Order: sequence, then structure tokens, then C-alpha cells
Amino acid sequence: MTKRDFFRIIFKLFGLYFMVLIVFNYIPTAISYVNYKIEALGLLLLLLGTVFSVGLFILLIRKTDIIIDWLKIDKGFDDERIEIGNFNGLNIAKFALILIGGFMFLDFLPNFFYQTFLAFKNEISTNNLNSVDSYGNYGQVDYYEWAIAAINLIIGFVILTNYDRIALWLDKKNKV
Repeated sequence: MTKRDFFRIIFKLFGLYFMVLIVFNYIPTAISYVNYKIEALGLLLLLLGTVFSVGLFILLIRKTDIIIDWLKIDKGFDDERIEIGNFNGLNIAKFALILIGGFMFLDFLPNFFYQTFLAFKNEISTNNLNSVDSYGNYGQVDYYEWAIAAINLIIGFVILTNYDRIALWLDKKNKV
């Protein structure tokens, strides 16, 4: 594998991770904001943010060579090749799935625990949460954010526990 191939893989993995964050974090949060306060500016910002995110995803996935040429990150190395061993497309897919599942799990675990703590505290207390415990929620547990965190934890866990089968499925779809 050459240095250029290595940087292509890194940029494409970053692009996939970026798209997973956009789909499972940015878009649900933006939609909840627009539902909370329907304004033309909010809809415009949601649209612009989504278009920018999709454009950046396409740039990272499709135009990797342009980015590598522009940044000149493959220049100045002593050796042109990287010896990784038997690292084929299936192993790259497994590695990418482990990274994506792990990042999804680790990114949303603290938020899920925090929302669970707030819900538990709200249930056992005689009065509602105060504003110190629940920042930005005006003393309320954010069940929407709690559900999004739980769904992301489940998806991340499923990816981590079944990365072999998912990689085989992706490799089979790629060969057909």
C-alpha cells in the first residue's frame, strides 16, 4: 500500500464517520430545534447546514485525490510504500465498522447516562429539577435527546458486535 492509498483510506473513513454523525446527531437535533421554534431563519440554517454537510461528505469520499494534492500530505516521506500485511478490502471494512460503531457508542454514552440520571432524579424528587441540574432544558428532562442517545447506543453496539457479518454483507454487495 502506498502512502497515497493510506491517506485515501483515512479521508474516506473520516467522511463516513462524519456522515454517520450528521445523520444520527445533527439532523435530529436540527429538526427538534425547528419543531420547537418554527422560523424561516431556522429552516434556512437547517437547509444550509445539511447542504454544507453533504457537500463536505461528497468532497471527502469522491474527491480525496484533490484534497491530498492540495494538502501535499503524501510528499516528503523516505519510503513510498507502507507494509501492512494482509489488509484487503474486507479487513478495511471491518476496521471501519469497528471505528464507526465504537465512536457512535462512545460519543452517546455520556449523554445517555446524563439523561438517565436526570430522569431518575426527576422521578424520585418531590419537586421538579432545578435549572442547575438540567442545563438548557429549563428544568425538564429532554426525552427526545435521551431517545436519540439510546438509539445511537443500540446501533453502535449492534455494529460492534456484528461487524464481521456486516463487512461480509458489504463485501458481497460490492462484488455483485
